Amino acid sequence: MRSWKKKVMAILVGYAVALAMAAFAAPRRETPFTATAVATWVNFGTALDNGTNLLMLNARASAVVKASDPRVAGTGSVNCSGIWHTSKVGKLWGSFRWGNPGGTWEGYWQGTNSLQNGHVIMCLVMTAEGSGVYQGLVFRATSTATDSGPIQWTGCIINDRQEPRRYQSNGLRLDRGINVTGMLLDPLTLRPTGTYRALEWIVIGSGGGEASYLGRTTEAGLGLLDPVTGVCSMMGTAMPADSEQRDLLYWVAQATTDLKTRVTTNLGTRVVSAQVHFAGGTGRFQDATGGFSGRVADLISPTPAPTVFQNTFQYEATGTIRFSGPAEGGD
Repeated sequence: MRSWKKKVMAILVGYAVALAMAAFAAPRRETPFTATAVATWVNFGTALDNGTNLLMLNARASAVVKASDPRVAGTGSVNCSGIWHTSKVGKLWGSFRWGNPGGTWEGYWQGTNSLQNGHVIMCLVMTAEGSGVYQGLVFRATSTATDSGPIQWTGCIINDRQEPRRYQSNGLRLDRGINVTGMLLDPLTLRPTGTYRALEWIVIGSGGGEASYLGRTTEAGLGLLDPVTGVCSMMGTAMPADSEQRDLLYWVAQATTDLKTRVTTNLGTRVVSAQVHFAGGTGRFQDATGGFSGRVADLISPTPAPTVFQNTFQYEATGTIRFSGPAEGGD
């Protein structure tokens, strides 16, 4: 009898160990979903048209999302900034927040508009973190829309990511700023107001740095600054200096220039407070979230062109990042 009990116990223990090993070795748990989002403009923010480009800073829209996975469905809002040619080809980026009785999703996105066979095609990539019942979950998605129609998503919910990891970044960056003057557009109708304003179009230029999980990096991106309010919004990509490494980290930033330190001639030094949010990427950063915030002194230098100047700043930041890939090259 005791021998029989020992055999049963050994079988049960072996079974439990096998289950534990299987659970440990199990692949990441991803739940795919599809969704359709309808966005309705509420306010076009600060927008101007100079005859060649349409610049839009911090526009807002309401959103209704229907999804194959009810966790993703909900209602909320979208924030959008963009720089387009008047043909509507260009870059756009922003943030979103929506939810349902179970919880809320908050995330960031980057996108492009292109012309294909006479139609404007919008393509977006995004990541979001959940709260409430969805705490600890993240979703990543790609989406497309044709001629401002409903936005069609394909994505997945991931529920086994690692805890936040420490993220550090430092470097020197030189950006090119261009004062663009154009017709200010009505924030509710997008019609010309008859008033002319200027926005600063920023293009990330040369420079490099070091970043956790990326090593030596370079940056690419663009953004807009309102010289009246000091509000700035940007999008960019942190890229490994090693061209053979294909892991890219996307980010979206909101910043405010301290008006007390601004110089109206656009010459001098100004202090900028920024919040940088990760918005996915490629390779092991495809579902990256997190970010960092801080203050930096921006040195403004003139160029031979009176409407063009150079922004120089040295930065050092610490924050957190969450992603599902391995942590090679991290801290």
